[in-house]
Amino acid sequence: MLIQGLKFSVSKAVTGLLVVNLVFASASIAANSESPSSDADKKSKLIDLWQPGDSGQRMNIRGRVTSLDGTPLPGINIEIRQPDGDGDWIDQYQTVLTTDEKGRYQFGSVVPESNFCGTPFVHVKVYQDGWEYFDTNIVFEDDTEVFEEDGTPVFLEESTVKGETIMFGRFDIVLSPE
Repeated sequence: MLIQGLKFSVSKAVTGLLVVNLVFASASIAANSESPSSDADKKSKLIDLWQPGDSGQRMNIRGRVTSLDGTPLPGINIEIRQPDGDGDWIDQYQTVLTTDEKGRYQFGSVVPESNFCGTPFVHVKVYQDGWEYFDTNIVFEDDTEVFEEDGTPVFLEESTVKGETIMFGRFDIVLSPE
């Protein structure tokens, strides 16, 4: 039996200016099929900075890195750093992610807190040969103190996974050639 549906997703791409993309994708699912899932259905590997016992609300951010024409960029290094759930800047909450063959990345962390006056954020940098330098902050749309100059807003959606509440967001990056 073949079931077809329409999936709607909104993603944000950043090149210094915010671009909002609406993506409609048709999905086909074969019920009771014995065929394994295709590589296209697999998500990028999750790099989880969160550890059991960490304070703060868990979150997962995923996205894609593409060129201006929409071509996925594999092997791009993305530097991530942020304060923890108490607002402290510790080594645990910084890493370098590398996009997979389809330009995808994914990381788990906590929703950052600020221990000083200012909007909590996740700092994102990309510096890759052949591409313009990219540097911004991810801020969260549900924060009432978010201003345009604070960074690029991302909406976090709450979901329950294995009995635990996790916030999910999407942050796509568009790079320009040098």
